[in-house]
Amino acid sequence: MPLAIAFRIETFETLPSTQSEARSRLERGDGVTGLVVRAARQTQGRGRRDRRWESPPGGSYQTLVVRDPAPPSLGRGGSAIAVAVGLAETFAGYGVRAAVKWPNDLYYRERKLGGILTEYLRGHLLVGVGINVGNEPPPGATALRGWDLEGVHGAVLEGIQRGLDAWSDDESGLPERFARHDALLGRTVRVESGKAVVTGEALGVDARGCLLLATAEGRVSVCTGSVQVVPAPPDP
Repeated sequence: MPLAIAFRIETFETLPSTQSEARSRLERGDGVTGLVVRAARQTQGRGRRDRRWESPPGGSYQTLVVRDPAPPSLGRGGSAIAVAVGLAETFAGYGVRAAVKWPNDLYYRERKLGGILTEYLRGHLLVGVGINVGNEPPPGATALRGWDLEGVHGAVLEGIQRGLDAWSDDESGLPERFARHDALLGRTVRVESGKAVVTGEALGVDARGCLLLATAEGRVSVCTGSVQVVPAPPDP
């Protein structure tokens, strides 16, 4: 069922991280339901596994805090993929055919457009999204050049809402919806999950948002990890 999220947007010129700011508010007991922390610039942006980077002015950087109406429905694994699919579906409505690269990235024209970070804490889901717009993207990435930044902010919140509305429903149809935006389908990939390394052909995701792989040992699912596309061997 749709989540009733009343967005309360707070905008900052500079923050270390919108995700860290939202998390601090939640940990000290502030009322954070529906809070959107938005920054024009981040100096210590956070990603998966606490990877950090600087987010220069011109991009869309924000974190939304959502109270879980039926714990742990929003907190189960796969929330980042659910949000990514919601974003891809929303951007498609604006003419951008974004692809989802498991586990948490958006791609556009074969280059990274943005990333998603979800954290579950004290019955709340924190959803951080960064999208390259007017900023200088990192090497190999791309941006929504010429787009209105406020418009992108709004589209991101629309996409988060869309993804979470579906994710809160056990019958969300995630595998089928993901398949329409899958950046890895049919490619040979290498997934590092902890100390384990798995190589195989990407087959999409299951209902939990775990990546399905066809390996030499058979079909397996991987629920966390970092993925790299294995280059095809050169033609003889």
